[in-house]
Amino acid sequence: MADPSRRSPAKQAAIVAAAAQLVAEIGYAAVTIEAIAARAGVGKQTIYRWWDSKAALYVEVYSQMVQVDEFPDMVDPRRYMGAILRQVFDLYAATSAVPILAGLISDAQRDDVARHALVHGLIGGRGPVLAQPLRQACRDGRLPADFDVDWAAEMAVALIWKRVLSGGALDHAFADRIVAAVLSGEGGPCR
Repeated sequence: MADPSRRSPAKQAAIVAAAAQLVAEIGYAAVTIEAIAARAGVGKQTIYRWWDSKAALYVEVYSQMVQVDEFPDMVDPRRYMGAILRQVFDLYAATSAVPILAGLISDAQRDDVARHALVHGLIGGRGPVLAQPLRQACRDGRLPADFDVDWAAEMAVALIWKRVLSGGALDHAFADRIVAAVLSGEGGPCR
């Protein structure tokens, strides 16, 4: 894959916008690289030069749609996690991020390239959004000594992905339920 810093900003923006529009119009599964290229006014070779697969492109589209603000002054891990989840769910409601995420998860089940994009682009790249503040809360003594940060972050993601795949509500009430379940204080040692 080409160095992202060498991309034409105008072409990159056109490609990302075209990909977002198409998924909103026809759904993730029906979108092709050819359709994105035609909508963006670029050759498909341009897309493949910058992203090695449809999944890699959509990881970037999703990441641009779901940009989460950090709340460095929140000392209460429950309030922090709740604020992050509410923000994500508000972005889900305002964008086509949910069908993109569902499509990526689906593709990852049968395509190694899509699995790599999902694991390294979303799970690896975005996982710290929840885990880092929880680790800090452990270090500061604001979570029980036996709290398992990795398990908590994984459980939150699993609950969200289940709703994404089943079409369940992703709202503030669900965010509160996740926080209550994940921060119950059960698990292994803080790590």
